[in-house]
Amino acid sequence: MTTIEQMAGVPSAAELDALANAWFPDLTENVYGFSQEEASEPAVPEVNMGDLNQGYGGDTTDPYFRSVEEASAPEANFSSAGSDVPVVDNGSSKGYAPVVISQTEAAESGRKIDAPTSLGGDSTPRATTDDKPYTSRDESIRIGSKTLAQIRSDFPILNERINGNKLVWLDNGATTQRPKAVIDRLSYYFEHENSNVHRGAHTLAARSTDAYENARDIVRDFIGAPSSEEIVFVRGTTEAINLVANAYVKPRLKPGDEIIVSILEHHANIVPWQLVAQETGAVIKVIPCDESGQLILHEYEKLFTERTKFVSVTHVSNVLGTVTPIEELIAIAHRHGVRILIDGAQSVAHIPVNVSALDADFFVFSGHKVFAPTGIGVVYGKKELLEAARPYHGGGNMIADVTFERTIYNPIPNKFEAGTGSIADAVGRGRRLPICPR
Repeated sequence: MTTIEQMAGVPSAAELDALANAWFPDLTENVYGFSQEEASEPAVPEVNMGDLNQGYGGDTTDPYFRSVEEASAPEANFSSAGSDVPVVDNGSSKGYAPVVISQTEAAESGRKIDAPTSLGGDSTPRATTDDKPYTSRDESIRIGSKTLAQIRSDFPILNERINGNKLVWLDNGATTQRPKAVIDRLSYYFEHENSNVHRGAHTLAARSTDAYENARDIVRDFIGAPSSEEIVFVRGTTEAINLVANAYVKPRLKPGDEIIVSILEHHANIVPWQLVAQETGAVIKVIPCDESGQLILHEYEKLFTERTKFVSVTHVSNVLGTVTPIEELIAIAHRHGVRILIDGAQSVAHIPVNVSALDADFFVFSGHKVFAPTGIGVVYGKKELLEAARPYHGGGNMIADVTFERTIYNPIPNKFEAGTGSIADAVGRGRRLPICPR
């Protein structure tokens, strides 16, 4: 009868044994110290129980148990007579022969188990307010005008201890931690200014609106935009790209038109364009990169045709960390008469940006990656492009007059800010950006 192994071409055990003997003729015993013939019919040795000292790991002269010990841990000694815990000591390097036990067994033997954070938190207590998040060495390291100790003290969460160790945060590409200045500004807003904006005549409405619009002015200055009208508040970079794709680009596309993105993009700068292309019949073209992760500019220029309508490309890739040459990317697009969006989510916290000097058509980024709260992002767009774009959402705040026969929407930027936005988050962002360059 043909077996499954034969049908799949898998060698039999006998064939594998013959092959091993041919390649390694000096290895005549298996891992248990016996030849194949002896191993095929294992005999149970007669064991004198008096020779055994607590089973495996004890002192015995029986050759069977010696072969087992040598095969399983040839370099191991044992911590004490009668112990079942092997200790490795080969003189030159440290090795381990670990004992694997359950949490129940460890609890019964009085051994402490730290539960991992993903399974219910750490077993160590939180740091007290008296603990410092820095060491004396941090006080001698300067970054710009501040010592490392001062910078760590700006962030209360760095007082946290994880498994007994001081928190070290390296995941800024996903989100940054919040400095005390932002936390305090949010608290002040909710304690003294909380109200909706642009729609009340009372004192708190005026305070809240002033704080909200002041945050817009701060963002304008931070990225070098000509006017606060060109700053639109959204939830984050993802919504910012979707807004541009649907409000400005989509109405201008016909079947066969082309959108250019790069191979380095985050999903947030791929999927919105796929959705728009699917709805309009447009085509997406991709800028390639070389072996070092750099965009190939001459290949980028070859992608342009008379059907190319828009380019959207990252400033710093979250995939490889590549810093793209956005000045050249913008110049090439404009040379072909094509508008371009720059995704600054990963760059704006690290690289000074001046959208006026760059001549960027659109520039987008998130607050939470530049030490501001979550839930707030920015679309910068040239005034004439934002005015030419259609509203993205409809609702309160974006309207000037509404009847059942017609609706008149507000000028930019309010026409893109329907409903109640993340007012407190915008105010918190405004508090952080002036000190971010430090």
